[in-house]
Amino acid sequence: MPEAIEYLTGTEICQKCKTENAIIHARVEKLCSNCYIRFIRGKLRKQMHDERYKVKFGRAIEQYGTQRILLALSGGESSLVLLDILGSLLQEQNELHKGKQGFELVVVNLDEYELSSLNNRIKYTIPGLLKTYQPVKIDLKVLSLDSYIDEDCLHRISLTPDFKALSKRINPTRVTLTEILQLCPNKSSAEDLLTVVYNDLILRVAAKENCQTVVYGHCMTRLANEIIALTVKGRGSIIHKSIADHIEIVADREIKVMFPLREILQAEISAYVKLAELNKYVISSTIAKSKINKNLTIRDLTTNYFKQLDATGYASTASTVAKTGEKLGSPSNVLCQCQICGADIHQNPSNWLKRITVTDPAPIITSEEKEYYEMFQASLSLGKEDKTDGADPIDICFGCTVTLGGVKGDTGFVWPLHGSSELKYEYLNDDQERQKVLNEFVLTDDESETEV
Repeated sequence: MPEAIEYLTGTEICQKCKTENAIIHARVEKLCSNCYIRFIRGKLRKQMHDERYKVKFGRAIEQYGTQRILLALSGGESSLVLLDILGSLLQEQNELHKGKQGFELVVVNLDEYELSSLNNRIKYTIPGLLKTYQPVKIDLKVLSLDSYIDEDCLHRISLTPDFKALSKRINPTRVTLTEILQLCPNKSSAEDLLTVVYNDLILRVAAKENCQTVVYGHCMTRLANEIIALTVKGRGSIIHKSIADHIEIVADREIKVMFPLREILQAEISAYVKLAELNKYVISSTIAKSKINKNLTIRDLTTNYFKQLDATGYASTASTVAKTGEKLGSPSNVLCQCQICGADIHQNPSNWLKRITVTDPAPIITSEEKEYYEMFQASLSLGKEDKTDGADPIDICFGCTVTLGGVKGDTGFVWPLHGSSELKYEYLNDDQERQKVLNEFVLTDDESETEV
């Protein structure tokens, strides 16, 4: 079977413009560079054909007002392609409508430079790309991941043998997200909790910046990857809102979450990056991926699976998985919300786990076994402090139960509950916003006076 993308070296003519030489075979057409870029951009514009994203006149201005879109930028290929397409769309609107544009774009990056050992920082690369879209003004904000940590709301969470979660408030302490994630039992658990942090911070920034829409750069391959990974991690109930366009309620505001690249394969994204010369802006981790499966995260494994399918000509499998996932919906009955990730809980996970798990040992029969058992119990109680003393039960979903199972050490897992700390920006390219941050550190005459 043919690969999703094939680069051509012959002298065949582009099937679209009929003038330039075709350099790429995508799907069923042979295209030149410009026509391929236009083809991919058309796919995104189809997803964002709503009137609210067009240049508005008359009643449309009153109905929709000023639309603001938040673009979640990781620095990877997909999010860069999304930024380039939206930037070019704004540039085109600005040119055709004499300075007017259909929406304002706010680009937000969650700083993973140290956590993921990235090869560069967003604040050093993306400003150069944004200049290419002038005269369009695009805001860029880099947010610290520690913005998620509310030190006044830290709790020690532990699981009982019957899979119930207990929480005990601890004294406020200085802790970073990296330190918290180091308590995770494995890389997959840390990755899972990071996703919770990402989603929460992006929505909080969107609400603060008065954005009505959030767009993610997840392509079709990434969405298919997400479906399988969520299923394996026990988070099947949130598949529908992790891959499909939907509405989120944040601070009593409706925010539309969209995946405009949902019809484009990863191989097609990579081809766009190459032909649009975006390679120099791509940011990646310097940590080499292990070749041993047990050292990989669940998402790493599913990513490798789809890469292999692309290489062997079965890229359409991603389309089948993604379209099947779109048909999934959440159960109608909701018991409560998970106090860690915020997901809806549709049935008590501890009851189901108790039914399928054997936690009781074999019965004690002989006196010798009884003696050894009493010695074992005595050894466990020596010098041990009951960490669950005074703890309160909390509701957590099946996915978080799996994630917290096997947490390192016997002190439980520390996580902020019910908190909402101040957003901490590490970089702003907006002059007014930057000045606000600087003003917080400027001493007034009264503050600078000291007694002699």
